[in-house]
Amino acid sequence: MQKNWDDHVATIRQNINEKRAEHDLKVAKKDADVAEGDAAFAIDYAYGAIEEAEYAVLDATLARMDADALASG
Repeated sequence: MQKNWDDHVATIRQNINEKRAEHDLKVAKKDADVAEGDAAFAIDYAYGAIEEAEYAVLDATLARMDADALASG
């Protein structure tokens, strides 16, 4: 009787451990998906900032050319 009970408890513990591992895997995959999304957003944001900086440089260059032309002319 004790052996049957011990086997039963061992089976239940095994099932619980398997469910816990499945849950941990699902959580880990979800965390990885969120982290990848955050990384993609950060890259897009940085790329947008670089594009804005390029336009700012072009605007500054044109403004300097206009100022120089007015000063010399």
